[in-house]
Amino acid sequence: MEVTLPNHWTPRDYQIPLWTALESGVKRAACVWHRRAGKDLTALNWTATEAFRRVGLYWHLLPTYSQGRKIVWEGMDREGRPFLDAFPDELISRKRDDEMTLWLVNGSRFQVVGTDHIDRLVGANPIGVTFSEYSLHDPAAWELIRPMLAENGGTALFIYTYRGRNHGYKLLKQAEKNPNWFAQVLTVDDTDGAVSQEAIDEDRASGMPEELIQQEYYCSPDAPLVGSYYGEVLTWMADQTPPRIGTEATWVPNIPVETGWDLGIGDSTAIWFGQQVGHQLRLIDYMERSGEDISFYAKALREKPYVYGNAYLPHDAAHRELGTGKTIMEQLQSLGVRPLLQGKFSQSDQIAGVRLMLRQAWIHEENCERGLQSLREFVKQPIEGERGPSGELLYRDQPLHNWASHGASALATLILGLRPQGASDFKQPDTSYVL
Repeated sequence: MEVTLPNHWTPRDYQIPLWTALESGVKRAACVWHRRAGKDLTALNWTATEAFRRVGLYWHLLPTYSQGRKIVWEGMDREGRPFLDAFPDELISRKRDDEMTLWLVNGSRFQVVGTDHIDRLVGANPIGVTFSEYSLHDPAAWELIRPMLAENGGTALFIYTYRGRNHGYKLLKQAEKNPNWFAQVLTVDDTDGAVSQEAIDEDRASGMPEELIQQEYYCSPDAPLVGSYYGEVLTWMADQTPPRIGTEATWVPNIPVETGWDLGIGDSTAIWFGQQVGHQLRLIDYMERSGEDISFYAKALREKPYVYGNAYLPHDAAHRELGTGKTIMEQLQSLGVRPLLQGKFSQSDQIAGVRLMLRQAWIHEENCERGLQSLREFVKQPIEGERGPSGELLYRDQPLHNWASHGASALATLILGLRPQGASDFKQPDTSYVL
């Protein structure tokens, strides 16, 4: 039996530089390619080829498990050919649809994985990973996988379009300065008709927002995130003189530091650190981790130089247990933290409160980098497959739950806990608990 790889696929002219770089031994590649440029198909064909050169585990990573199934495992190209045809049937010894995994006849394994549950990645040892839509991934996923690839000499390919100047933008800029990386940005002007101007005009006429067109087809890092709850106010903060996002939000030692928490069980726990200095709310620090127990966070707080006021917790913290038989509030109290449980606010009240108070806030950009990015990427949930009467994109009246939700929720807990003057128009909760 003779099988040729790539399987019935030839790279387009503009895809050849990436393919050549990978074939020559480049281990890191960051590719910002426009919509419909063939990002996933190029990566899958390279992975299939590489899996028969070096036996090991290969991952194709999407921001969520469901995206991985829809886009890659069940995805098709424009001719209706399944993406998984990159792996010919003759070379597959076993296939599990529920795990989105292929076992290949030479011992390699290919798996489609979502990074929405990062802890599930621990313990594996991939030698080749593709981050599809990297700018939408939890950036902590790369930090987790990076040491594995450094140890085994594995390869990482990042394929995406920009989502503002977030971790995807920063990765591309770092790659451009590193001679060991391949870096490339391709807009529709660079790919010789891969997407016609008529097709773009049709999207525009059907209601596709201009910011989305600039983001998806022209790879603009400055296009506003569509559906962002806080993007406008964060832009306003950055444009002030002096900027409200930067180094101005300094810690004042003689003022208590209040904390706002979002508690995750099997998920991330996020904590914002804030001070009320006169009429200012200074957001001076942020931390987020997953897979740790409550004692870890109590210890982390003690190791910082702050004198603390209240630790504001979400309303359901009185009902959760972490295998100890105690509530989270009781555990924090026993560890020297002073918790204050918030009443239940509606999602709309939380968002309104954060929007209002951010106009009185200053954020330390470096200390709060991940928290700040979570605010930028806290967006509305799109309604897939549906359009309005004019063809416009539609969104649900609720946030998209992704990695950014934790930081956004923690800040809402802090701000609604403080409720300083000027926020008295917030709807008050029915109950609150103070211990």
